[in-house]
Amino acid sequence: MNKKTLTSLFAESIYQIPDYQRGYAWEEKQWKDFIQDIDALVDEQVTSHYTGTVVVYEGRDAEKRPYGRKKLKVLDVVDGQQRLTTTCLYLSVIIRALIQHGESDYERDIDDFLYAGATCKLNLNNETGDIFYDLLKTGYVNTPLQSPHQHRLVEAHRRFQHHISEQLQQRGGAGVAYLKELHYAITQKLNFTFYVIESEAEIGMTFELMNSRGKDLSVLELLKNYLMHWVSRNENNLADRETLTKLINRSWKDTYTNLGASSGNNEDQCLRIAWTLYCSHSPANWHGYEGFKADEYIPLRTFSKRTKAETKIFIEHFVMGLAEVSHHYASIINPTTTTALFEAERIWLSKIRHTGNIANFLPLMVAARKQYQAGQISEGAYIDMLKALECYAYRVFLWAARRSNAGKSSFYRWGYEIFTQPQLISDITRGIHQLTRYYAPEDDFINGNANPSDWYRTRNRLRYTLFEYELHLLATEGKNSEPRLGWDQLSDSTIEHILPQNPAKHSHWNGVWNKTAFNASVHDIANLVLTHNNASYSNFEFARKKGQPGLSPSYSDSDIRQERKLAAFADWTPKEFAERRNELIIWINQRWKTVGEPDNATLEVNDEADDDGIEHQEG
Repeated sequence: MNKKTLTSLFAESIYQIPDYQRGYAWEEKQWKDFIQDIDALVDEQVTSHYTGTVVVYEGRDAEKRPYGRKKLKVLDVVDGQQRLTTTCLYLSVIIRALIQHGESDYERDIDDFLYAGATCKLNLNNETGDIFYDLLKTGYVNTPLQSPHQHRLVEAHRRFQHHISEQLQQRGGAGVAYLKELHYAITQKLNFTFYVIESEAEIGMTFELMNSRGKDLSVLELLKNYLMHWVSRNENNLADRETLTKLINRSWKDTYTNLGASSGNNEDQCLRIAWTLYCSHSPANWHGYEGFKADEYIPLRTFSKRTKAETKIFIEHFVMGLAEVSHHYASIINPTTTTALFEAERIWLSKIRHTGNIANFLPLMVAARKQYQAGQISEGAYIDMLKALECYAYRVFLWAARRSNAGKSSFYRWGYEIFTQPQLISDITRGIHQLTRYYAPEDDFINGNANPSDWYRTRNRLRYTLFEYELHLLATEGKNSEPRLGWDQLSDSTIEHILPQNPAKHSHWNGVWNKTAFNASVHDIANLVLTHNNASYSNFEFARKKGQPGLSPSYSDSDIRQERKLAAFADWTPKEFAERRNELIIWINQRWKTVGEPDNATLEVNDEADDDGIEHQEG
């Protein structure tokens, strides 16, 4: 262990982020703190600032790589990658600004700190390496951004550029001096505690120490490092230790690659699915990362419930399974971006995602997709299950507005059953329909739709229903053409009140709609339609809204099928409203009708079992 500045850190080595590490994760809060720390070094004349720890792995046969006219040793960054990445990005912005202001002497620092030729001093992993290089070299990227890690890199660079531009404008003639002070602060005043690890298995122990000091690690990082610690402590055979370590690293590389293609904070969710399928399907047994340390699963020292040999076999099984889970998970949550889906699967996965209620289903969906691809489940049975899940999401969550975890324990159990007994798929699909009828009975659904109600208040239900209605019309009347208004374009401004919410006092509307009919109907689904921009219709009379072909905007000229259907009406009175409502409700009742007889005699539901163990622990 020793202290290093950025200058001494980069003097004799090239650094690379291993593929099994997560991608760039810092966001606005961390960027803001970093900028303020550096500015304090300049404005408050602070002599040094402790920045954090950099831990590297140097194997016995550490690679040497050409860098300019030198050959430098390549070290794997075990910890500190977020800090180093951010430092290099900010420094590149500062150096570029200095050169643009005529300070050409700073061009030599490009080689010292950023890159030489096509090789960076710090090389990022997976899909972010090329983006990072482009930002360091040119300050912009020429390729579409695909992953959250890529977006964060570009946003960080943009944030630093904005800060420098703002400071140069505020400081006027002192701006260049400020840039020089920033450069000196980053390269000479930042202090890093530098550790070198020589055994790959030591990485886990190092992270355990860091985490005890409050290091902010993701759940996947914590688990990986616990597994590495387990290997170093419990596997004495060096060859077996190396094999298991490589297996863990390979799995994490594949997992991060798969998750990198999806959006959102998905590491916890993916790990939760793997836990459900490989450890316990009961939500009450979920205690986050800490649960893996239990004697039943991966004990570190006490092998009373599972022998050391059994634990090792479980680790191997789980590690390989995690990568597979991440593959299916990424395909499920991003059905429009993957090419590994057949059309019917893509359609129904997209529908489930559009309902906004997918989390409860994920273990079941991952298990079913795995078994389908393994040939253990037929395509028809797989799609029937997805259809049942979509029906449940609509009826239970969007229509009946049940709590967000309603049925979770059943879905998790079914996921485990499909994972271990794929032949149960048909029974499970029947069970999903039964559970739908339990939370949203058929009679309640039909009777609840019978009379006008305030659909506009439940926007998610309204948006999803109208979008599905448009797809239905395109399939039955429009030769299955694609909708002209995509799901991601939907908003409050794309929902039009046919009868306006605030008709003019002396308008035709008030002549054909009395107050009682108006209040009962204005926010009902029969009075609502998808449109490109509702502001273009304002409070116009129906004749003006209807318009004629060639007159835009108008219902007659719309490329949205449900909007164009309105042009068939001569007027919009309670009579036409009732006619359209009847057609819509018949379709809704049929579209989300469950399969099978309404018999819940064999259904066991325990709502308390849907709560996570970690929730009770935190409460």
